[in-house]
Amino acid sequence: MKSGIYSATAGMLTQLEKLNVTANNIANIGTTGYKADIPFEQVIRFLNEGPYPGKDQPVLGGTEINTSNGSLKITKRSLDLAFEGSGFFVVQGNGEKLYTRNGSFNINSKKELVTADGLNVLDKFDKKIKLFGKSHYFTPKGDLMVDGNYLTTLKVVDIKDRQSVKKVGNQFYKLNSGVKKPVQMKNPALAVGALERSNVELMTEMTNLITTQRAFEFQKRTLDTLLGQILRRTISELPRPI
Repeated sequence: MKSGIYSATAGMLTQLEKLNVTANNIANIGTTGYKADIPFEQVIRFLNEGPYPGKDQPVLGGTEINTSNGSLKITKRSLDLAFEGSGFFVVQGNGEKLYTRNGSFNINSKKELVTADGLNVLDKFDKKIKLFGKSHYFTPKGDLMVDGNYLTTLKVVDIKDRQSVKKVGNQFYKLNSGVKKPVQMKNPALAVGALERSNVELMTEMTNLITTQRAFEFQKRTLDTLLGQILRRTISELPRPI
């Protein structure tokens, strides 16, 4: 019976963690370039140590990134870019390189090209980009034009194994330790004047939400049943007053 309580408790905690993942996906359905997280479970056998000793227990093994492309939203804004295939923009954040699919760029007070979050966008030489002049626009290859003249090319890279990166917030990624740094893409496919929508599928997430809630309720009923049996046994085995 004790192992049953451990299993039900572990199952409830796992479903709660899955609910958090699903809720975060739904919350970011309107976030440009957001990639949905996919939770997966694994079974771990605890021995006589750990939080749930003596039985195989289901736990949340982690999450994988849904790497499919989101649909395009046409903005007709000259500093908006969207990938029509693979690729990441490279930005500078807190002294380290980060990668993003969000191509909504702006010019800050220092005349630097930055993301919507204020991080510096890097060019193919890993340099910050200074923008002067009156007219600024991109080409489909990531070239930046100022007043009709070529200025530089954005740093655009392809990360073949999307599981070699981890999320930093909801729009940025960083390489896992030991992963080789990606190189500049020669022929990126970019849509000018457009942004990539989140790839979150609302119907899929709502289905996941309902399924996870039902699984949680089942584990809770199981736990309530087991605890009720223990309570009844405890009451029945108490010594009766003379």
